[in-house]
Amino acid sequence: MSINGMDEWLKKIESLKTDFSQETEKFLKKKANEVIRETKKLTPVDTGTLRNAWQRKNGGSFKQIVYNNTTYASHIEFGHRIIRGKRVVGIVRGRHMLHKGINRVRMTFYRDLEIMYKNLISR
Repeated sequence: MSINGMDEWLKKIESLKTDFSQETEKFLKKKANEVIRETKKLTPVDTGTLRNAWQRKNGGSFKQIVYNNTTYASHIEFGHRIIRGKRVVGIVRGRHMLHKGINRVRMTFYRDLEIMYKNLISR
């Protein structure tokens, strides 16, 4: 004896076990790429090396890492001192391009995540 619809519901729960992690990973990759796109818009361009070096990698389950491996990326992001002959002659303020890129994506992140999960459950 079974309750009407129980078998369908159990199948749905079983499919959610695999679909949940796959869909979440796909969603996070998409959002990480959006962060890179927004950050590139804010990155100052001299030769284009800094702008083209933004990358994404998988950081384990439910994590994406956005990074830039140019040697001077942190100096542009956070700012630096100008030193001439052992004296500090000025300060260059940071551009905070990655922070701003993350903040731009954060505005829609939770709304889009909720929509994705609702669509996943309603399948």
